[in-house]
Amino acid sequence: MAQPPILSWEGLGLQQGGRWLLGGPEREDIDLHIGPRDRLALIGRNGAGKTTLFRLINDQIEADRGQRKVKQGTRVVVLEQDPDFDGFETLMDWALAGEDAPAEYEVEAIAGQLGIVMTTPSKGASGGERRRAAISRALAQDPDLLLMDEPTNHLDLSAIDWLEDWLTRYKGAFVVISHDRTFLKRLTNATLWLDRGIIRRKDVGFGGYEAWEEQ
Repeated sequence: MAQPPILSWEGLGLQQGGRWLLGGPEREDIDLHIGPRDRLALIGRNGAGKTTLFRLINDQIEADRGQRKVKQGTRVVVLEQDPDFDGFETLMDWALAGEDAPAEYEVEAIAGQLGIVMTTPSKGASGGERRRAAISRALAQDPDLLLMDEPTNHLDLSAIDWLEDWLTRYKGAFVVISHDRTFLKRLTNATLWLDRGIIRRKDVGFGGYEAWEEQ
């Protein structure tokens, strides 16, 4: 028997710029259910609303219709594509900011494995250093549901291998947006296809996506 979802959206609809970006009265309702061990690839054209859907899942923006339900105690963590480091002296200062900040020793443990020094000044940090810092913070937050937006950007092969290994052992659920097809094929077990304002789900990893799309 399938386990109940840890997070769901029922009848989701969102307007943007005077039109329905997701769902709406002229389309079928969007129902989204994320199970406790789902590994979901979120696929769609640029501008389809993938990052917006992440914000809805994380309760960062309000929908125009629908109901969001979360299992009590579920920790949702977002690994953003371009987090804002402005105003923070070091990468660690950024990693420890905010109400849901992880413990410093947890960040250090992951950062050490990724080969990033968290005392690095934020202003001069490279894209790769910032990406490693963002991964260190996100994973140290002990997520039950991890939302990853282009997680392999600016990473070298060794860092990608490390992240893939961590996610293989990870006990929670994740949804990932990525142009890294190899990463998606290796890690996902289901696909969410966002197309013209509706979401289709297929319980097949990204490796089976193209055949499904053609069908």
